[in-house]
Amino acid sequence: MLHTFRLLVLTLAVLSALPGAGLAATDPNGLSPSPDMTFLPHLAGLRNKVYKNQLGQKKSLSEAIVLRGSEIADGRATIQPGGLFYVSETSHDAAPFRRDPFLLLGEHAYLVGLKTAKLTFRDVALKKGDRTPLGDTGYRLWFDYSTDHFDKPYGEFAVISPSGGFPLEFPISTTHAKREEVRDIHLKEGINPQLDKFYLDNTYYFGASKYVAKKVGFDDAEFESIEFPSISEATFSLQRPLILEVRQEDYRFYLNKRIYAFRRPDGFLVRVTDFSGGHVYAEKLVKPTTAQEYKTRMDEQDKYNLTIPELNIRVEIVMDPAFLKDSDFVPWATSKAHGYSSGNFSFVVYRDLVTVKNGQPWPLDSRYKVVLEPNLETGMLHRVLLENNETITLDNAHDAYDGPVKYSDVYNRHAFKVVANGFDKDVVRNLYVRDYYFMRTDNMVMWPKEGNRNLDFFLGSSPVLEPIIERSFLTRLADSSYGTVVEESKFTSYPKAISDASFYEPDHTAPFVPRLKGLMRKLSRNRKAERLLSAEAIVIRGSYVDYRNNRIVIPPAGLCYTSRNARNIRTLAGESFFLLGKRAYLTTFTSGTFVRKDFNLDFWKNQPMGDGNLMYWQDELLGVRNKALRYTGMSYLDDRPVASLSLMKYSGNRWGSHFYLAQGLDQSEEAGNRYYFPEVFSEGGTYIQPEYIGSNYVKIKEFGTPSLQSISYTYNKPKGVAMGAGDTAKLGKFTLRCNGVDAKAGTVDLTLLDKSGKVVAAKVVGPLNAEAEKLLPQDMVVARRMQFKVGSVLAEMDVKDPFKDGKANLWTYTGIQELERDTPFEFDPRFVVRPDVCGHCYQLNEVLMDNPEPIILDKDHPVYEGPKNAQGEPLFKIVIDSFDGEMVQAWHLETEYKGEVDRTDNLAFRPRNNVDVLVGVNGTIEGFLRLSMLPRLGFMDHWRVGSKAPHDKLSGSVNTGGSAHIRR
Repeated sequence: MLHTFRLLVLTLAVLSALPGAGLAATDPNGLSPSPDMTFLPHLAGLRNKVYKNQLGQKKSLSEAIVLRGSEIADGRATIQPGGLFYVSETSHDAAPFRRDPFLLLGEHAYLVGLKTAKLTFRDVALKKGDRTPLGDTGYRLWFDYSTDHFDKPYGEFAVISPSGGFPLEFPISTTHAKREEVRDIHLKEGINPQLDKFYLDNTYYFGASKYVAKKVGFDDAEFESIEFPSISEATFSLQRPLILEVRQEDYRFYLNKRIYAFRRPDGFLVRVTDFSGGHVYAEKLVKPTTAQEYKTRMDEQDKYNLTIPELNIRVEIVMDPAFLKDSDFVPWATSKAHGYSSGNFSFVVYRDLVTVKNGQPWPLDSRYKVVLEPNLETGMLHRVLLENNETITLDNAHDAYDGPVKYSDVYNRHAFKVVANGFDKDVVRNLYVRDYYFMRTDNMVMWPKEGNRNLDFFLGSSPVLEPIIERSFLTRLADSSYGTVVEESKFTSYPKAISDASFYEPDHTAPFVPRLKGLMRKLSRNRKAERLLSAEAIVIRGSYVDYRNNRIVIPPAGLCYTSRNARNIRTLAGESFFLLGKRAYLTTFTSGTFVRKDFNLDFWKNQPMGDGNLMYWQDELLGVRNKALRYTGMSYLDDRPVASLSLMKYSGNRWGSHFYLAQGLDQSEEAGNRYYFPEVFSEGGTYIQPEYIGSNYVKIKEFGTPSLQSISYTYNKPKGVAMGAGDTAKLGKFTLRCNGVDAKAGTVDLTLLDKSGKVVAAKVVGPLNAEAEKLLPQDMVVARRMQFKVGSVLAEMDVKDPFKDGKANLWTYTGIQELERDTPFEFDPRFVVRPDVCGHCYQLNEVLMDNPEPIILDKDHPVYEGPKNAQGEPLFKIVIDSFDGEMVQAWHLETEYKGEVDRTDNLAFRPRNNVDVLVGVNGTIEGFLRLSMLPRLGFMDHWRVGSKAPHDKLSGSVNTGGSAHIRR
């Protein structure tokens, strides 16, 4: 275990050396904690609650405490301002006039008012890997990575909030076709040739945010402008509001006050007086609030409330449907209120108002500064941070620092205390946090003897952890110090049973096994000397126990073998991938553009079992096994519906980020909109032209996306050869002859001869000219002009260095085999091959093999062999060790590598009702793990301390049921 831990520390040390990976800095805002930070999901004083607002919408609230950027030297720890912060977060956002709940240091509050604005930064330059500060706001612009199409660059960027969170990474380019040009695409339905243009705009719109690039290169970028919302002030009510029915031309008593409502043509004149009505505290014309969102504009908010600071109250008049009052108790079923046929007016009186200002001290504790983070799409409140505004030093003599003072009905007190001691030179051996309940965490130094080199930690289950831990979550989940972490599966009377697992993800509690001998994961280099990571993995999804028939069922497409590289795999570059444990070299590919027209998407999720299992019957298939379009979310921006769609790959992974469609959010100055989304979507070779976008419904006029039909490959490493006129070279059982070289025209005249000297085939390869170079290497037609393929042999031009000293540089391939989509694998017809395409372009992204027929496992058939190679050897075996017909007690996967059998741990550990699993690490596995990152990381902590595991997990006992023992 110690060896494994040291290996993990080494890996994290490499990560921490990466730009922007969370190293200590003068300003830690927008940076992540150290990759080896301690994560604990729970502490009594940090709440996770789900409440409903006035409209009946669910709001998931969470709190966390984060420490980042700490340094230890000479027995003392230093934390820069902004390094220690408390964060309270709500799902999506909180806005005025919705009675949105919020948590403030453990106290239930309601957001009642916001002051918003726009921040604009111009001429922002940065290099790849940089997290460049945007002024002194605490925000940073992150240049994550760059790649290319047609050798032209585009990049992925994100605007990171002071907390370290960001909503999405956006692709942007200054060298490709503009988004609006997709309106000129008119293709027939079905398969079409590749698109010669790559559609990616230099402007990215995201609701209230707008990013305009001036130049995006491979290693640096410059933005003309970065624009996103900010919040300068937020007002909360710390008490549940009082709700009184409005009596027009009369008053209602509120404690010792009277509140009058006099009807006026454009609202109510609201007057607040003393108990007798003789003294008027304030009066104002107030308009009633309903669900319309335009009322949250800065020029509108003041019209809908009467705030009296000296009385510490705020009065609103809310119009509710007649059947509904005080609706956070009795919410309506739909996501928003529409169709008022009749209703009533109510006073809503908010009390105990607290106003906090961005960048200003917390009202109860000047040691902490308030940071208000908006949702970058809506501009409304997303997070409240309280961060230290002074340098903190901790040592053995001064080992504690108090958190901010919290509001309380009982007495105001510090919300938490950070304690660190046991300092020894540059390490600390004891670190914990105590909350206002006087509950404390475990020691967050997991291995006290070795100690930690920083104090960084994340305490709580706030979703902001996901972007914060983006660079290191895979390393954490792959930590095998405690064996394979296996969560409980949820038993139901009617297990989820599906007829086909295509486009589905595995169970979110599926065990993750990061490494199994025989599954390859290695680096290689292409002809440009670029490093490419190739990796194989195994996925089982959609499996279930058929207890009526005493068997385990893996449905069609449920057992997947997957092989993919860190990016798409390209021809004419000598790029390789793994296929059933052996390195294979891509030679050719056949792809095109699949188009669907005039179809509908309904936003409706069928959950027949009521257990949260989404049955995606609303998916629209784009070709039988190509991709599926999924309606994943719907929201409103100023009452304009915004549809969030995902392009689902056959593997069950989502391609790219969600993409958003809206109509009527014109960005022109005359329109006066504060939000914008384009009315067409484009990203590379994928585009959408919508016809109508409504509430819960989208009508698509035309949708096109790349589709891969087949590839060819060889296990034989390609050989380089230089040939001039008259030269010959052996090519498999043939002889390759060069008839002539024309470097000026960029052509090579080649002939293939059999053993008798008879001409088998001939071709003039090329021309490799400026016109062709614009479309290489991704364009299939142009790429094939550079290749001379006959049967199982191929010769191609070295497009990087084609001619030298009057000779042509060629690469030759032999032993080429074909893989056609949706056909049985040549050496094992039990499996069907599903080569998948990159969503941006037409290159090979992934090779999948899956079962076209159900796989049945029971007591009489406890073993199933995975796909076999040409020698009839299976890559892996599924072995059921203990199954009683209703519960899987023990099972494992095993491989044979270099004459030795390698087995996983028991992948049931506790009784399970499925055999879903994730084995290996590649992009497909990473995508699935992202779906369950937070609960997995949280469960690993329970597994570590043993509080959720049986005693024998830590006792050293060995499972002798056929699977490997649990490592201790």
